[in-house]
Amino acid sequence: MNHNFKNRRILVVDHNADSRELLSIIFEQEEANVLTVTGAREALEVFEDFQPDILLCELLLPEEDGYWLIRQIRGLETKPGYHVTAIAVTVAATEQNRQLALTAGFDSHIAKPLKVDDLLAIAAILEQGKFCPQLAQ
Repeated sequence: MNHNFKNRRILVVDHNADSRELLSIIFEQEEANVLTVTGAREALEVFEDFQPDILLCELLLPEEDGYWLIRQIRGLETKPGYHVTAIAVTVAATEQNRQLALTAGFDSHIAKPLKVDDLLAIAAILEQGKFCPQLAQ
């Protein structure tokens, strides 16, 4: 599958340095422009200037969590036709967490540890404006 993330802006939000680095490397290898931050408030501070195409966010963040962040972001999407593809990439891997993430506004929920090919495929499908429920687990 051709993922084509070249020049796409990807915002990674995770308090774990190893997770941030891994996600950054994965998408930089796909020629994306990646910005990483450690928390939800920091993500909000850079969101409007960076205008990410894709948000990759851990749900379990210190202080404000990923659920809070996606609700804030969905409230900021005021430009016609602008919708950031939001994927919860998280250790909160229960079915309840998945449902909460989707209800809060995430487009998909992926459990850690990651399967890189699955992450790239889901992100590409969502970016193409398609939703594939069997992949969005």
